[in-house]
Parts: sequence; C-alpha cells; structure tokens
Amino acid sequence: MVLFCLSAKAQTDSTLIVPVKDRYDDKLIIELTNDMWLDLPDGVELRPVSIGFKGYFYTDYTFGRKSNVSFAWGLGISADNVHSNAELVQEEFEDGTTGDQILTPFGEDYEYETNKHTTTYLELPLELRFIAKGRNAFRFAVGFRVGYLLSDKQKIIDTRGKRKIYDFEHVTTFRYGVNARIGIGKVALTGFYSLTPLIEEGKGTQVIPISAGIAIIPFK
Repeated sequence: MVLFCLSAKAQTDSTLIVPVKDRYDDKLIIELTNDMWLDLPDGVELRPVSIGFKGYFYTDYTFGRKSNVSFAWGLGISADNVHSNAELVQEEFEDGTTGDQILTPFGEDYEYETNKHTTTYLELPLELRFIAKGRNAFRFAVGFRVGYLLSDKQKIIDTRGKRKIYDFEHVTTFRYGVNARIGIGKVALTGFYSLTPLIEEGKGTQVIPISAGIAIIPFK
C-alpha cells in the first residue's frame, strides 16, 4: 500500500514538471530593412529607401514538449544606413571646447551624389515567440534589443570625390528598443523602434532611429 502511494505520487508529480527544450526553429535570422529617423528638424529630408542589414543567432527554448510558445535570446549585428540631405555639425566655442551635435541640412547650392550615415551595433536580442506547427508555419515574435555601438561614420560623395568621417562625438553608445516580427514559413515582416535617440539626450539633435523590412529565416 505504501509503495503504491509513493508510485502514484511520483507519477502525479512528474506531470507537473514542464520541460524547457532548446529547439532548432529560427536559429539564424537575417534582416534587410529600410532605415529611417523620426522627429526630423526643419529642412532635413531622408531618401525614401535606405537599406540596412541585421543578422542574429538565437537559442530558442520552448515551454514544454508540444508548446508553440518559446523564449529566445541571441547575439547579432545591426548596421543601420540612413541617406539624408544633412550632416552632423558639432558646435565649437572660442575657448576650444565643443558642444552639441546638430543635424544640419546642406545648403541648396551644394551638389552631392551620396550622403549616408551608418551606425553599427553589437546587439543582444530577447524575444517571446509563437511558432505554429507545419511546413510553412505562421510565426510571430515580440522582443527587446540592447546594443553597444561598434562604429559610426558618414560617407559623402560629391564634386570633390569620396570621403568618410568617423566616430562622431555623443552618438549613443548603449542603444535599446523594441522589435516585432510576423510571417509565414521562411519570410517575415520585421520592425524595430529605438527607445534611445541617435545622439545622447541633451547632447544634440534628438532623432529616433527606426527600421522596417523583411526577415529571412534560412533554416527552421
């Protein structure tokens, strides 16, 4: 009788354990995005399309053997490219000190072919996912990304040739924001909204980086 009770209790307790398993779904995600800035100052305009690249490797954990819901975290690179008619100009004072970074539009008579500002971040993404069953499964994810600035530069091609300007002062070092992804099979729509401005708060023009585009899931 005692053995029977212990056996029954063990079986009952085992049903309460929810295993969390690492699975192979959405391990690698590649994003091609249109990168933009919000809250532009007067006179600043963006090119309609500015293509950026993002790539992430994830570890995905399901909440149970048959669960469609999972938690994922990973590591990746985000390279945002924004084409505009403006440049970052830092204030300079007579005593030799510098001030804010101001996003300033070019003069009307300035001729240029390309003007692109690129920021590259090493990112840690965290996601809550729903992935249905089946070959071309519906998939949805919402998450949060934290990034560390690796580099920033401006590339200009004009009548004087090509030149690059690196490491603008006061560009946000630690960036964070929210992301979402929805799709079917190996293709999804993706979006990111930064909760931090391009330039550190109180240090210059406060434009907000956002991205929207296509996510490719080559292995699932």
